[in-house]
Amino acid sequence: MRRFSLYTRSLSRITLLLLGTSLLISGCGLLSQSQTRTGTIDRVFHIRYVSSMKDCARGDDFRLWIPVPHADDHQVIRNMRVRGPVEGTLSSEPRFGNSMYFFEGKCSGSQMDFTIEYDVDRYLYSVNQSLPAKLPAAGSQPSMAKYLTPSSLCYVTPQVKREANLLSAGKTTNLAKARAFFDYILEQMAYDKKHSGWGRGDISHACDVGKGNCTDFHTYFNALCQASSIPSRFQIGMWGKYETVLGEYQTGGYHCWAEFHVDGLGWIPVDISEADKDPQNASRFFGTHSSNRVTLSTGRDLTLVPEQAGPVLNYFVDPYLEINGKPSNNVVKKCFWNENIDDGDLYFRNRNSQPGA
Repeated sequence: MRRFSLYTRSLSRITLLLLGTSLLISGCGLLSQSQTRTGTIDRVFHIRYVSSMKDCARGDDFRLWIPVPHADDHQVIRNMRVRGPVEGTLSSEPRFGNSMYFFEGKCSGSQMDFTIEYDVDRYLYSVNQSLPAKLPAAGSQPSMAKYLTPSSLCYVTPQVKREANLLSAGKTTNLAKARAFFDYILEQMAYDKKHSGWGRGDISHACDVGKGNCTDFHTYFNALCQASSIPSRFQIGMWGKYETVLGEYQTGGYHCWAEFHVDGLGWIPVDISEADKDPQNASRFFGTHSSNRVTLSTGRDLTLVPEQAGPVLNYFVDPYLEINGKPSNNVVKKCFWNENIDDGDLYFRNRNSQPGA
């Protein structure tokens, strides 16, 4: 389809430009999964995330949490700026390291706007699955327990356990098992939001109805991984266009995806709902994440910092508001993207991103 071919052409153009430089500087291939941000920068975005509290009675106490991205192996966040009627504090929760801005005070008007903007360098993220897995050094593996823990809506049902056992039969590696889960979900589910119950990431809904959005697809994948003791994680964030668009534009609500962990290879990305939308290129969404995304948070059943008075959050991609100590829906967000970096700028940014540059 057009969108993935545009992404692929962009990838090829940038890779050819940088191949010689990257090999000379790093001494290894561009997409080796052992690297941490030593591949090439594929996309550069300026993000403007606007949260608006509405119908706020003057004098009411409010607390507002807004998700913000943090640097990881596939993105760097720069030049963050914050504007709002009160000062905020930046913090991160300890379980997954998710970052957020927290604001509190008294409502001073019927609408209060909070704007957070930043630049994002998004790196190529594609794992060469044919490379041999290297056994990790003793004691070097991080704890995977939190990536095997069920949440209130993503857990192992008897049906999920039966399916995981059947799909895993004869598979000797976690990589092969995860691929079987990926293919099975593609066969069983359809991307469809014309029914009630979609979008919550409820494993019972995903299994029983077989329809939903990205949240439902990847909940199914996470549950199958849990049933087979394969560490996996749910991630959610903002979603731009596959093709480069000059000038600022407003994006949709959100997108989510998943990763699973293989000892010696590390985290391997999947995007099953996008594969469902693009069946001719479905295999490309196993082991690769396109760069038109910005990760905002990881995990489910999240506790914010400071801790919210309401229940844990199913996931964290929208602002969360409490008025007078109670959860409130009177907050909306708008997200705007701007991408305007020419190849020359990208070339020099990639040179500077290499070790020792």
